[in-house]
Amino acid sequence: MKEKELCRLIHVSQLYYEENKTQSEIARDLDISRPAVSYLLNKARKAGIVKIDVLSYHRTIRGIRHELCHLFNLKSCRVVTLPDDLYQIGADVLVEFLPKTKILGLGWGYNIDKIIAKLKKSPGELNSGVICPLIGAITAPQRGYHPDDLVKALAQKTDRLGQVLNCPAIPATAKEQAQVMATEDYKRIEDYWKKTTTALITLGSFPSVPDHGSAMRFGRKLIKEKAVGCLLTYFFNPQGELIQSEDDFAIQIPLEQLARVRDVIGFVPQEANGDVIGFVPQEANGDVIGFVPQEANVASIISGLKTGYFKHLIITETLASEIINKMDENKSV
Repeated sequence: MKEKELCRLIHVSQLYYEENKTQSEIARDLDISRPAVSYLLNKARKAGIVKIDVLSYHRTIRGIRHELCHLFNLKSCRVVTLPDDLYQIGADVLVEFLPKTKILGLGWGYNIDKIIAKLKKSPGELNSGVICPLIGAITAPQRGYHPDDLVKALAQKTDRLGQVLNCPAIPATAKEQAQVMATEDYKRIEDYWKKTTTALITLGSFPSVPDHGSAMRFGRKLIKEKAVGCLLTYFFNPQGELIQSEDDFAIQIPLEQLARVRDVIGFVPQEANGDVIGFVPQEANGDVIGFVPQEANVASIISGLKTGYFKHLIITETLASEIINKMDENKSV
């Protein structure tokens, strides 16, 4: 094909497909007949200049949403086309759940901090209820790993009552753990855990950043038992079994109580780089909202969704499609 002819085909194609002009308009602009325009467009398709991709149902936003709900028994799924909108959508979903939430439990992580940052100051309709941490604080300086601060920030924006735990997440000994559990702050939060109706939690992976004191709590057990994921500071192996240790004295909501939470918002952090997998409690009957950052590892997301905790999901279109493709591959193996 000569260069002049190629340029003509490209020009006609741009007018029709990019500028949305009709064939009659193009014919008038180029002083040619309408059948000639149709001929040129058909020739451009045959030459590969124009490629028309008709999406199957499973590749549409609605289809992706439906497929993920089917695969992981989700009640709802928000598929985000533009990754830059992810944190704002996370904040919007949280706002949607707040009116029906009496007690909101917060996990930790800088991604939760980013979601809270996207929230606008409530005009007053969200201010009936309590916010409490689901885990103690870590000594690392990373932003977001002091849940009491997250509680205060969210309470300020929603005018809700913020309750704090005032304790470390990882006591070194059973004695230190007992001392924490004997405090009035812990007893108050423990009572809120039993009544929590919505939870916002980051899904993580092993090894964790920052470290959760894993060596002190588990020795080499996490490595030997092939830990791949974590929820708060619980760790799980590839089969979804909880890895336990006699030296684990973490202060966090018990899994059996988390399973009873009606709405759990799960967030898969952008730095996730492993297989996030979780224990599937037999009594799990609550709704968990999972937030999936754009750079999250596909295997981590799949494993996290298999925990059975999450009933609502926020995810980018790209990652959602990759998950569906991966699940299809697993079926064919």
